[in-house]
Amino acid sequence: MKKALILVIIIGTAVSAVYMVLSRSSQEEPQTKYITVPVEKGTLRAEISSSGTLRPLVEVLVGTQASGTIKELYADFESEVKKDQLIALIDPDRLEAKAHQARADVEAARANLLKAEVTFSDEIRTLRRKEGLIEKNSISQSDYDTAKTKADAAEAQIIVEKARVAQLEARLQEAELELKYTRIIAPVCGIVTSRTGDVGQTVTASFQTPVLFKIAEDLTRMQVHTNVDEADIGRVRVGQKAVFTVPAFPDRLFDASVNQIRNDPKVEQNVVTYNVVLDVNNNDLKLRPGMTANVQIMLNEVHDALMIPDQGFRFSPPEEVLTKSAQDIVPVPEGEKRVWNLQDKNTIRPVNVKIGIYGTERVQIFSNELKAGDRIIVEALTRKKLEGPQIPALRFKF
Repeated sequence: MKKALILVIIIGTAVSAVYMVLSRSSQEEPQTKYITVPVEKGTLRAEISSSGTLRPLVEVLVGTQASGTIKELYADFESEVKKDQLIALIDPDRLEAKAHQARADVEAARANLLKAEVTFSDEIRTLRRKEGLIEKNSISQSDYDTAKTKADAAEAQIIVEKARVAQLEARLQEAELELKYTRIIAPVCGIVTSRTGDVGQTVTASFQTPVLFKIAEDLTRMQVHTNVDEADIGRVRVGQKAVFTVPAFPDRLFDASVNQIRNDPKVEQNVVTYNVVLDVNNNDLKLRPGMTANVQIMLNEVHDALMIPDQGFRFSPPEEVLTKSAQDIVPVPEGEKRVWNLQDKNTIRPVNVKIGIYGTERVQIFSNELKAGDRIIVEALTRKKLEGPQIPALRFKF
């Protein structure tokens, strides 16, 4: 019995091994499954996406040319100010004293000028008397020359004193101007968007003017400053429409239009962008300076366009499919691209199409062989299919 059992086991093992070898050699051809997208018909928009920052149309930086301590502040954040309104005061005491000193110096110089004029008049009278005496030979030539010299010197002194008065008047004007600069005046009508100084703070005006306020002239008109990549800047034109959203109102689209394309490039990590300025109407004052705007600049719009995803142009069939369909494949004409159309019974057909505009997610195509609803292949999945009789389970009875 033991010998018979061992013999049966050996025979069963041999049969199973032979079956496995034969089944492995009988593998079928690979089976291919295609992933497709439909050809769609509708409105296609070509646009450029970017991000930017909202800024007031006119924002004035108000600083001080006078150094000193801030004595009073007459405007704060969100204050509405009028043109020529006093919004801050630098302590004027030191500059007032300086102006008083300059004014006194001018008065003294004017007094010296008056003294010089009186001296000149006296010397002229003396000279006239000397002239009468010299004609009668009553005085020597030396006495006459001395009188003439004194008269000329007195006249020159008048010129010196006039120059001195002009010099001190200029210093007085400078002192009064510095005193005037202690009064910080609003240059435009608008709203204070920023204030950087506090009462008691010392400001120093040297090479750079300290900024105390930022005043937005009109917040109902704003701008979006956005950076557009160099690859897209050639398609942007002044006057093009745009829309944008801000994080504060994610469900609302705000309208804008391209106002300016600046030629000053910005380079960051070898990426070149250009500043595009968009005009925005903000009559409801919902938009605030500094908000981040997600912008879409509208380049073109086509209605009733056939369109497919860009992935359709990048698909290439498996090698075995290309081999079978080699006789049906013709070269792609210049200016066209090829897509693959999935037909019935898992067969595919190459179709050459012309390209229209590129949208954000779709590309416009022109073809007489495709219509809305046709399936375009974007990917192929290939797997081995094994077929054959199932191996029966070996059962042994003892």
